[in-house]
Amino acid sequence: MAKLQDDLLRDFKEQKAMIYSQLEVFDPMGTRLAKPAAQRLVNKGILIAGEILCYCLALGAIAFAVLMFKIYPFYILSEILNKTEYAKLGWMNVRMLTFSIYGLCGIISLLFYAVARSLRSIRLKNDILAFAAKHIKTLVSQHLTRKASIDAIEQRHFLELPQDWEEGVGRIKVNEVPNPGYESSEKH
Repeated sequence: MAKLQDDLLRDFKEQKAMIYSQLEVFDPMGTRLAKPAAQRLVNKGILIAGEILCYCLALGAIAFAVLMFKIYPFYILSEILNKTEYAKLGWMNVRMLTFSIYGLCGIISLLFYAVARSLRSIRLKNDILAFAAKHIKTLVSQHLTRKASIDAIEQRHFLELPQDWEEGVGRIKVNEVPNPGYESSEKH
């Protein structure tokens, strides 16, 4: 029977150590991940609006490239390409200018698309963090409940626990605490 009691005491001690160590990890993590719902909603709204804006700007850059010869300062390029009076500028130079503008439109469109995809991934990551924060908060509350029950059991059975129950903690026994109001004759 003493063997069972020793095993149960050892298991109880290991559970206590595990609960304390997990609380040291989860409690600060849960605190840092916790955000008010309104703030999370505003952040999510801003990210969605930015994502939609970047998708629209990417499509706008493509539309600009298609309609470039009909937009105010760029319609001059079609005139330079088609009118013979501008032939002295060089056909190749005008073509290279046109291709470079198309290339810039393509690059701008790709960059806006990349920013939109990045905003989407940030939004999804924030959703995962909110989910984790919710469950870590539940886990911490369960651990705190278990810690309280362990402490209650310890206090209830304080006298029945073995002397070496708290190894390395340096628990001071009540009779070993010096009384500052009592001066013994040994000090003089």
